[in-house]
Amino acid sequence: MRTREIWVVEPGRVELLERELDERLAPHEILVEAEVSIVSAGTEGAAFTGLEREMPRPEPVRYPIALGYGHLGRVLAVGADVTACRPGDRVLTFSRHASVAKADARWFALPVGELPGTRAVFARMAGVAIAALRSSTVQAGDTVLVIGAGLVGNLAAQLFALAGADVLIADLAEPRLAKAREVGIPQAVSAAEGVLEEAVAAWTGGRGAHAVVEAIGKSEVVARAVRLARRHGEVILLGSPRARATFDVTPMLTRIHLEALRMIGALEWRWPMHEVERGRALVDNYRLLLRWIADGRLRVEPLLTHRFSPAACQEAYELVTGHPEACLGVVFDWSQLR
Repeated sequence: MRTREIWVVEPGRVELLERELDERLAPHEILVEAEVSIVSAGTEGAAFTGLEREMPRPEPVRYPIALGYGHLGRVLAVGADVTACRPGDRVLTFSRHASVAKADARWFALPVGELPGTRAVFARMAGVAIAALRSSTVQAGDTVLVIGAGLVGNLAAQLFALAGADVLIADLAEPRLAKAREVGIPQAVSAAEGVLEEAVAAWTGGRGAHAVVEAIGKSEVVARAVRLARRHGEVILLGSPRARATFDVTPMLTRIHLEALRMIGALEWRWPMHEVERGRALVDNYRLLLRWIADGRLRVEPLLTHRFSPAACQEAYELVTGHPEACLGVVFDWSQLR
């Protein structure tokens, strides 16, 4: 069987490549024909631009790199031991951007029912965003500042609001702030230097937020987040810092020390995938998120800003990385290849 996949062949150049896919399945595998897949602007954008090379890693990043980890499609076949789904089911997996993909059903293959694909696939990025909420000690009524109103930041803000927090979201791009207001986050303000500080002071009576979520992945913004948190507050790193930064970190560290702040990493992969005796597993998050998307509590329809044919992948990644203010939810519609 032939499949087509999206690869960064070198920084700045992405292609839709065709290759042979072995249809034979291991007992735990499934074969899925793509309906839609969603772009992770941070991770995939860093691979596209070459920024991923700057992230400290035990092994250097080498190209070409296959892109994608949010894939929704219909199951064509299942291995002998698969019980999570059956042929004909529509499932969300962590597969690459591909017209046909193999997935490990032991790891993650979640049926989505008849929920439209362009809504259900947003659960994948909401799964990234909910790590901020799960990592925090935020209670109903607490103040939560989200810095960065991109797709993950928007979803994080909605999730904290659903948990009863008083949420303020900030960004430099007014179109993103308008989207935040559209999905029910009315306190959406400019992140311009001085403007955000004044807004947070007025909002919290000068005390700072109980929790500040950094949803961009920039070291300098993390330092700013520390300044905006109150005593005994939390700074949650939802974005992945990649770019090198040179600045004086002593004021940040001093404030963390003197004000008893907690800095918390919120990478989703630090939780177990499947059911555990105590606590929550990732699969529980995704079931919850799909329910909330289905019943409209988590609003994703306004976040779909662009739908591309996979054949237009170069245009898609140039938009995501070159004009991030112009887009939020970007998906590939694989039906356009058929």
